[in-house]
Amino acid sequence: MARTFTQKLSAELDPTAEGLVHLYAEFSLHSNLRSITLSFPDYLGAEELRGFSQSQRHQCEWDGATQNPWIRFRYDVNRTNAGGYEFVDTGSWALLKYPPINTSWKYTGGRVELDRQYDIRQDGIVSSDGSIVYLGPHREESFRAGGQRFRIAIPTNASLRASLADVCASLSFAAENLDVGGKNDEVIVVVAPSNINWGWGGLQSGVNGFWAVDSSYVDHANNTWIHEYVHTRQEWDRDQSTRWLIEGTTNYYAALLTFLDGRVSFSAFHRYLETDRHANSVLVDPGRWTSPNAYYTKGRRVTAALDAKIRRETGGSKTFEDVFRRINRVDGSLTHGKLKTAIRNVVGHGLEDWLATYVEQSRVPDVPTEEALFTGDTVSVPEPEPEVEETEPEEEDEVEIEIEVDDCPVCGAAVESDQQFCAACGTALFRQCPVCGRGVTDEPYCPECGTAIQEECDVCGHRQHSSEEYCPKCGTKFG
Repeated sequence: MARTFTQKLSAELDPTAEGLVHLYAEFSLHSNLRSITLSFPDYLGAEELRGFSQSQRHQCEWDGATQNPWIRFRYDVNRTNAGGYEFVDTGSWALLKYPPINTSWKYTGGRVELDRQYDIRQDGIVSSDGSIVYLGPHREESFRAGGQRFRIAIPTNASLRASLADVCASLSFAAENLDVGGKNDEVIVVVAPSNINWGWGGLQSGVNGFWAVDSSYVDHANNTWIHEYVHTRQEWDRDQSTRWLIEGTTNYYAALLTFLDGRVSFSAFHRYLETDRHANSVLVDPGRWTSPNAYYTKGRRVTAALDAKIRRETGGSKTFEDVFRRINRVDGSLTHGKLKTAIRNVVGHGLEDWLATYVEQSRVPDVPTEEALFTGDTVSVPEPEPEVEETEPEEEDEVEIEIEVDDCPVCGAAVESDQQFCAACGTALFRQCPVCGRGVTDEPYCPECGTAIQEECDVCGHRQHSSEEYCPKCGTKFG
């Protein structure tokens, strides 16, 4: 029988101090232990100790005698990224993750192992590894889908844009239809109140938890709820050469599952994927990305085209889901070489030339326009393709599209419903971020990836698209 001792982390609000909560580290010890040393980050401050003494500024030592020692820390919760918060404490509620506490120990006799536990000391919810924690008043909804239990915490201050029923149904559809392995027994979801300046539209942290801003849509191609859920299904160890898959797969499957669920049209699904943003990036080498956001943009386009390529090569019997499932089981870091092997094992032959063209070079593939290819209704096995020469695109049936004319929200110029950008000022239309596709209104930054959507001239106050070099109203040069 394994010998263990327990370290339990739990937290409670401090209503007198915004940005700070009380974090408790409590221990239940084994008789074979002889010493315990805790090292912790600089945003933790030990404020009360029992059975521990502070040996250095960020280090504590057990006294060797107290059987149930504990430490209470003051935890500086607020964390920012992309111009906004990732985690925050308002005094009346907090959304946070438990910090890393490095615990080392010595023992006599048989091996003694550490059992880490995570809890809360008040109203709230915590994921199994403490990476998503909500403290404060809320209501909780739960449901089961795809063999998983979902627990959704809705803070009192949150107001869902989509109905709770739609959010649950969208997550249920994803859980039932994404067959890639990597399922956790429980998924923790926190609805983040939108009155906070968040750096992202959502954030997955740890193995089975994420938060999404209450204004997130379920009927956009970049469905934040599904995007973050797909992250919980990624179990491969990361490598720089396959870093592009982290967001490439979440963006693609968020769009695909939302389309298959009937929440967006095929044209909206395809338009989101066939982006030219950062098309010159070399995905296999992040040092050659034209933007840190390239895995959102070119990453999703290449993932979609690769899925289509696999479907065609196998007559529809295999998809990228089969590759996803294999790479979730890869030992060690998922290198580009291991990805190629996984694809070869799924397809029956290698796609090295295709990968060399679109992953190892600065070229971008087309995303097929055949709806049936992605729904799996009918897929024909392709004729052998030349390795280098590009084939002429097939003629598409003409489809009559109703065009609506509206005004650009920035410059007021007339724009048509099928335009992606305003021809006059370059503003991204469709109320989506041009980088990650997140639904946006008039915010200066995308709440999903932090991309600057609009900027304000320091001289005249005119709003313009972030790509403009000069203010179109007064001529001031930006930057």
